[in-house]
Amino acid sequence: MELAVILLFVLSIAVVSALVGRIQKRRAAEAPGGDGDSTGKARPAAQRPARPRSTAETGTSLQAAKEAASLLNAAQHQQVYAALAQGQPVKALKLYAQFTGAGIRASGAAIQNMAAHPQPYVRPIPETDGKPAPSAENPTPAAKPDELQEEEISKWAQQLRPEDFLKP
Repeated sequence: MELAVILLFVLSIAVVSALVGRIQKRRAAEAPGGDGDSTGKARPAAQRPARPRSTAETGTSLQAAKEAASLLNAAQHQQVYAALAQGQPVKALKLYAQFTGAGIRASGAAIQNMAAHPQPYVRPIPETDGKPAPSAENPTPAAKPDELQEEEISKWAQQLRPEDFLKP
């Protein structure tokens, strides 16, 4: 008798679950934004119109791609984009992580951005902080200690004699 009560309880739960599932499926098909047509049947995925993927959905941006590409030198840039062009995103991810020292997640995001928004290699411009570049006429203050050191070396070199280089 106890076994029959347990079996009836399990059977009633299964029936209620099946009914709730059918009701939810009908409501979804009849809803104004549902994927069903006028017959109430859901269309297969192959017949549904494909939604264009926007950058908001993929999480990519042109600025992020530029920043990711700027961390690579010319040879590294070429290797990463070659792997992407060959359809090997995992290889590109490994190369990017190896070259930049970034983690797997950050490298994956960078590779996704670089694949969505390809960037040409741009040689980095040295930063001068708004000051003119040092030249022979206008040496920077940091260059003066080097000049002093060169003067000391040249004085030392002038005092050398050929006998200093002979082996005893």
